[in-house]
Amino acid sequence: MSDDAVELTDLESVWEDSTGSPLTLFESEDPESETGSYVIQPGERVPEDGWTSHGGDEVSVVLEGEVTLVTPSGEYSVSAGTLSVIPAGVEHYSVNDTDSPTKLVYTAIGGL
Repeated sequence: MSDDAVELTDLESVWEDSTGSPLTLFESEDPESETGSYVIQPGERVPEDGWTSHGGDEVSVVLEGEVTLVTPSGEYSVSAGTLSVIPAGVEHYSVNDTDSPTKLVYTAIGGL
């Protein structure tokens, strides 16, 4: 992408491809980062087993629905309109215990 180009993504067009695994919408090398979309289905746990952590901070915005974000230090209810920041190296997983899909956009800064 050139320095003056603006990249736009119509999120409504990507939700189907964001189900089952995250969909990368944008990547950069300077700084190393990735932005994507994800739909977490009712009853789904991400990751399915164990924990995940990242080399950089993870910033997410829930646009629809609700998930429970679990870290070794606690559980957090994250619902539509909420911004969450998970610091680099913090183990975590998310669970959708509701009857509705959860749609979110994330950015991992410094490595996913």
